[in-house]
Amino acid sequence: MALLQRSTGLAMIAVPVIFMAAFTGLQMSFNYPDVLREPPADILARFSEGGPALLATWYIFMLSALAFIPVGVLSGLWLMPRHPVAAAFSATFGILAGLVQGLGLLRWVILVPSLAAAPADITTQAVFNAFHLYVGAGIGEHFGYLFTALWTVSVSVALMARYRLMAWAGIVVAIGIMVGMAEPFGFAAAGMINAISYTAWAVWLIVLGILVLRQKGG
Repeated sequence: MALLQRSTGLAMIAVPVIFMAAFTGLQMSFNYPDVLREPPADILARFSEGGPALLATWYIFMLSALAFIPVGVLSGLWLMPRHPVAAAFSATFGILAGLVQGLGLLRWVILVPSLAAAPADITTQAVFNAFHLYVGAGIGEHFGYLFTALWTVSVSVALMARYRLMAWAGIVVAIGIMVGMAEPFGFAAAGMINAISYTAWAVWLIVLGILVLRQKGG
């Protein structure tokens, strides 16, 4: 089995597994993502109560997002002989998806610990809320949803000739992820649709990784 094929398949399996493990850990220890809808003072207090274990979980979550950058690069290289245009777009969107989501999550590792340790005054809460909306909801989520969906569509286009069912499933999941972009504009169901779609996307990516590993001839 070629090194590129093995690396691509293993990365497609490992990244969503680590991502979902960290996400589950945050659900259990931090009531994530529902906690994000609470007042800033309550979020910071809950974060402070989590201690080093919660901080470590956020760090792993951030690294799992950044780990999608090599997935984007490897997927582009692996798809290049099959569909050069879709491969180029998949590499571009994969790198951007991992980068913006990693930058969005970085605030929980670098900024939020210092805010949680500071006095719970109006200034502290205002700083948290500003970064929460602009860096988190804006860069990390809004652009993260967009680039993840575009990466999935690009890969699906390249797979259409050989794995039609997987390709169409990827497109459907990508649309569900992109729906999450409508949440800041008042679409109440967007968050739930996005969460379900991301879970389905993780399963889809693992299955794709298995297909890559099992494919004969690289």
